Formats: sequence, structure tokens, C-alpha cells
Amino acid sequence: MSYIIRPWALKDLKAVMRLIRESASLHKALDQVKTTPEILRDDGFREDTTFGCLVAEVPPEQRSKEGDTVVGYQFHYLTYCTWDGHILFGEDLYVLPDFRGKGIGSGLLAKAAKIALAKGCSQIRFISANWNQPATDFYTKLGALNVTIRDNWNLCSIEKEHIRRLAEQARK
Repeated sequence: MSYIIRPWALKDLKAVMRLIRESASLHKALDQVKTTPEILRDDGFREDTTFGCLVAEVPPEQRSKEGDTVVGYQFHYLTYCTWDGHILFGEDLYVLPDFRGKGIGSGLLAKAAKIALAKGCSQIRFISANWNQPATDFYTKLGALNVTIRDNWNLCSIEKEHIRRLAEQARK
């Protein structure tokens, strides 16, 4: 199978949004998707962009049954670990089911690894659903360690209303 991995462009907004929604549906979380193409455009293409996105694109003759040539994506952003320095956080990696097992997911992560090295990152971190054994196996094959098991860390999140309440407590 022929494909290219490239940084996304404005022309990819609709396709990436479709893939985000498909990924969320797979996780039975479609109702949780609040981003829009406009939000992605504003955050992903400004001068001080919030994140990066890579897309996997196949030639038109290999497009999906639905006619799509963008068949996968990988979102990432830079963060920092006080113990280990710069980290690339992989927010999302998704490849259409009919295109899995063809090296596209590995290709997306390999390109993300090049970005991580260029940015001086010591790690690529990401979250994987505990029920998604094929994804766990895929990441393990690439050298990923399950730090939840190894280090006994819990991932926590303070969300919208609680953020507001917490901010109200900040000293002026």
C-alpha cells in the first residue's frame, strides 16, 4: 500500500474532524466531542499553535470505500516533565479500520518520533484505553511501557466547572 505521512494542512480540516468523530464513536464517546473544524483551525494554524497534527494520505486510487484519501491522523503537543524535560504528548492516533496492519499507524508514530527528537524530547507519552488490547499490543511492539503498571501513577483531570471553582479561589 502506498501512503504518505505529512503535516496536516487547512484542506484536511474536514477529513481530520471526520476521523476524530469516528475515533470517538469507537470509544463510545461521540457525545464528548466538543471541538469543531473552526476550533481546530484556530488552534492548529495560528502562529503559536497549540498542537501539531500528522495525516496519513493514500493516493486516490487507494481511497476508502467512502472516497476518503486521508485515512489516519496523529495529534501531538509539547509538554514538560520536571524530572525528565521535554515530552511530546500523543493526544490521538487513529487509522481507519480497513487501513490498519499496513504500517500506517507505525508510520505516523515514526514521524512523531522524528518531531520529538528534533524538539529535544526524552519521551513520547500517550493514553490508551485499557479495553483496547490491539492498541496496547501495537504500542508495546513499538517499545511503549505501561507506566500505570510500572510506576503506579493515576491520570487525573480537573474539568470545566471545577476549573472555574478552583480559579475563583485564586488569590488576586
